[in-house]
Amino acid sequence: MSGILQDQPDDAGKVNRRLSAILIADVAGYSRMMGADEATTLQAMQAHRFGLIDPTIGQHRGRIIKSMGDGLLVEFQSINEAVECAIAIQHGMVARNQNTPKERQIKYRMGVNLGDVLSQGNDVFGDGVNIAARLQEIADPHGICISGFVFGHLGADLEHEFKDIGAHELKNISKPVRIYHYTPDQSAEPGNIAFRPFVDLPGEESTSITGGCFCGNVRYESTAKPLGSMICHCRYCQRFSGAPILGGTTFSADVVHFTKGEPKFYRSSKIARRGFCGDCGTALIYQGTLGVWKKWIMIFTASLDEPEQFPPTYHLGIESTMPWLNIHDDLPRTMCKDSPSLVEAYKTVGQEVP
Repeated sequence: MSGILQDQPDDAGKVNRRLSAILIADVAGYSRMMGADEATTLQAMQAHRFGLIDPTIGQHRGRIIKSMGDGLLVEFQSINEAVECAIAIQHGMVARNQNTPKERQIKYRMGVNLGDVLSQGNDVFGDGVNIAARLQEIADPHGICISGFVFGHLGADLEHEFKDIGAHELKNISKPVRIYHYTPDQSAEPGNIAFRPFVDLPGEESTSITGGCFCGNVRYESTAKPLGSMICHCRYCQRFSGAPILGGTTFSADVVHFTKGEPKFYRSSKIARRGFCGDCGTALIYQGTLGVWKKWIMIFTASLDEPEQFPPTYHLGIESTMPWLNIHDDLPRTMCKDSPSLVEAYKTVGQEVP
């Protein structure tokens, strides 16, 4: 499997200036939540990143510059895509939080700005970034603040109502900035794709999800709900499975255990290995081998005992979709090079996404 726009690398040490759309997100009440239950908070945030945030950034051609625990700094080629991405994520977060106790809900504040930024290597800074950071601080939980410049640039393209909350003096910014604020309707029903969560969060109740290979010599069990499901079209998955697509359902690594036998593994790339039954050859799992990827295991959905219970929520690797394969659904579609998590993983080994 393979994800987000690769920037054109600057010469080492050289500072460049460009006009960029910047989105900065931060979790409201993060320190309190970590103090109360660090493990549950981190698990929930991983699920949100994997199931909603990273795929949505990829769909809108964003590039994650920094991932700071409770925050993100993302650069976009288009201000329209930056604002649309922020709105889609916030609507998704509202939907995902509906069945979560109030004190454990992950709520992002977001700021979006369009302005000059300075870049050095893979980092960006300057007033364009600073204004986005200050806008984020003003936003309500689940809210988005945009600058007046962004509001004026979008004009009639804005499909959602942003409220004018006046001009504000922002720290370390020389001139007042007019700010417009948007918060999703938290009473809205999550009926269409804009509101539907990409994945369900792990539940409180213990559960047992089982599966195994065709011959029965390898069996596994998960004791918690999955983080999400998807369909992959990439060439790695095609060649591994011998099929044009491969469905995958992702779990936290610490909840999956093999109850009978063990799979054999093939190191398919520098960032992951793939497990299969050594007797019948059934494709079973995809497992990251570095960084945060070690915390996840993707079980190939068809090997589950009840695969029909885990419908996909998006498509990945669509650049390799077979020309004769037509899947008619409304699910989001992402190319591997536009997947933030894949880009980050391959960057750690000094490679671009294949």
